[in-house]
Amino acid sequence: MKRKATVSGEQLSAFGELTPAPPHEPEIAPDTMRQIVSLRMPDALIARVEEVAHARGVSPSGLMRALIAAGLDRSYAAVTPDELTTELAGLRRSIEEVAARLRNED
Repeated sequence: MKRKATVSGEQLSAFGELTPAPPHEPEIAPDTMRQIVSLRMPDALIARVEEVAHARGVSPSGLMRALIAAGLDRSYAAVTPDELTTELAGLRRSIEEVAARLRNED
């Protein structure tokens, strides 16, 4: 079956009185998610992630993003030498306190 030839613009004649819309600037999200990352995890860990995500009312992906960001923010790669020295001194004091309590128990 052959199609009937139409006059150019015939289908748009109903919209003749419409004025063109002003150019639209696309909205740019402040933080776009451009990459999908595949991660292998043990079944038990996936179950824990899903359980915690459900309890917090977020998606497992959202929970993992938040935990990764928090871990990176707190990683020793992001800690200054002064902060590391302070943390190590606090850890040493704690160890000494535990050792002293253990000595007193004997």
